[in-house]
Amino acid sequence: MSDRSNRRFSRLVGLAVAVVGLTGIVVAQHIPNRHKMEDDLTRRSVAALTAAGLPDIRVSFIGRDGTLRAGSEAEGTRALRIVRALEGVRVADAEWPEAPVVAPPAPALPSVLVAVVGGKVTLSGRVPDEATRTALKQAAAAISADVDVDDQLTVDATVTGAALGGLVPVLQAVGKNSTDASVELREGALTLTGTIKTQAAKDAIADAAVASGATVIDQMKVEVQQALISLPPVTFLDNRTVLTAAGQAALVRAAQILTENPEVKVRIEGHTDTIGTAESNLALSRARAKTVVDFLVAHGVSADRLTSVGYGESRLKVPDTTETNRAINRRVEFIVLP
Repeated sequence: MSDRSNRRFSRLVGLAVAVVGLTGIVVAQHIPNRHKMEDDLTRRSVAALTAAGLPDIRVSFIGRDGTLRAGSEAEGTRALRIVRALEGVRVADAEWPEAPVVAPPAPALPSVLVAVVGGKVTLSGRVPDEATRTALKQAAAAISADVDVDDQLTVDATVTGAALGGLVPVLQAVGKNSTDASVELREGALTLTGTIKTQAAKDAIADAAVASGATVIDQMKVEVQQALISLPPVTFLDNRTVLTAAGQAALVRAAQILTENPEVKVRIEGHTDTIGTAESNLALSRARAKTVVDFLVAHGVSADRLTSVGYGESRLKVPDTTETNRAINRRVEFIVLP
């Protein structure tokens, strides 16, 4: 290699060394300056966020580019406005966790209680609108025309109208057929309780309840025992098994009650006073009870629903000391079987 070439190579090598050295010096000076700038931006960002009530935002800088980590989108958006406004910040971005998808709350089921006590009607619970409230109040008013309905219903738009439309026919079926009953719609179930005057009325109420679409819990009872107790006395000719006209009239009504309540079974009990021997009184009581059964069967009551028994003078109702009391003791009783 010539001296000229050697000198040129040496100059190139020297230039390269100088460039590398200069670069090293610049880099060596820049690194601490950069860290100092990042620390300064981080410190000022944290201070500004804390002053704004956002002390939990995490801040980091690479150069003049900042990254914020927030707990929610609302916090992150607010923090970005604060940090981006600081002097020296070139870019700022924020991160936050995805907000959980919250399903809208399911509409609440309506709850309504219609209570009939002694002819007075009380409405309570929640319904979705005023129209439903008015319809229920009108239907309840038909149960007791002589007494104002105690309306305690609340209109609540968050509840649905499920099964409420079918509640009006149920109240209409109750009508004047009970003075002690309740109709309650709760959690999609319709519970019917109380005493109904006839089996036919009870069946009509239950049918209307089923048509509402709700699950029906039928706890109603038929008011048969009270109706039979309220009958006039069943009387006979003296010491005979022949019914008087009044006795026949009483049994015609008994047959009507039993016909209206075809599921009811009854035991007919015969009783006498103490006039005569115990043996003759026992035979007479049994024969009279059998006469009542025969009369009811002849008037359409199924024989398998009826049984008879005679007790003679063994079960006096009152002391057998006067003619008035003896007339009370000479009786026929209807016992509704479970």
